[in-house]
Amino acid sequence: MSLPDSSLGSLTDRELLLLIYGEVNAIAKAQTDIEARVRILEAANNQSIGRIAATGGGSGAIGGGVAVLLLRLMEWF
Repeated sequence: MSLPDSSLGSLTDRELLLLIYGEVNAIAKAQTDIEARVRILEAANNQSIGRIAATGGGSGAIGGGVAVLLLRLMEWF
């Protein structure tokens, strides 16, 4: 919402309050929109971190199993 072409001096108190309310409402809506977008990005980031951790844990377990198997075959363990 933008200010009218006329000067602000010719507006009544009620009209000025309505203009201010409209501007504040637009800012609040934009803030909510930005927060929603950030939450989506946060969720995607957390998902990728979880996948990386699961992959790392799984590969560590496989690597440990292979190492134990090799040590048993070589009779070191």
